[in-house]
Amino acid sequence: MLIPTAFIKLPDESGCYNGEVVMGGTVSQMASALAQLSNCKFLGEAHYQVSHTTYGPWSTVYGTGIRLYDYAQIRSGYKGYEYNFLYQSTALTEHLCFLFSYAGKRGADEPSVIVEARDTASNSYTGTVLDYGVKMTNLETLGYNFSEDSFSFSGTTLNYTPTNTIPDVIPRPLFIPSANRGQLLNIKVTVTDVALSGFHLYDVYNVEVTP
Repeated sequence: MLIPTAFIKLPDESGCYNGEVVMGGTVSQMASALAQLSNCKFLGEAHYQVSHTTYGPWSTVYGTGIRLYDYAQIRSGYKGYEYNFLYQSTALTEHLCFLFSYAGKRGADEPSVIVEARDTASNSYTGTVLDYGVKMTNLETLGYNFSEDSFSFSGTTLNYTPTNTIPDVIPRPLFIPSANRGQLLNIKVTVTDVALSGFHLYDVYNVEVTP
């Protein structure tokens, strides 16, 4: 069936009580609402803020929390790190795109961020790899000590099912196998010469339409 995307008012409440006979337009409205819910409203998103100890360009005093200044440097100890972000998928989850904010400064290695999907069946941190994911390179870096946050996005290209055993270098969403949809997932993020300050996940899907 066609799934409308515009707002449609639900039937009158009094016509939907238990024991009431419904037909015609009311049934059509309820079916349309359920179709929208099953294909859109139940898909989710998750947002994580990564707080670090920072200091500003006019102070050598460390502060704890988010960035304390428009321009701030995150200590080098946070530029080689592994994060594990949990995401509760739905039965309809196929692809997860991601957006992250960061500050990158070239050190001994090229700044990069690797994002992969794992299950949490045995352990949240060492579960089976579901998608070896993406290695984000060519990240924005600045040559001086203090930098503003930059942003990088995976894009939303969905016509790709990975067969990789190492991270791809072309940005793309993570693919969730059908057997793992509806499970709690671990999105593992490994940074090199990058200080992560925020990570955001979005459940994206192919809209069902009548041919």
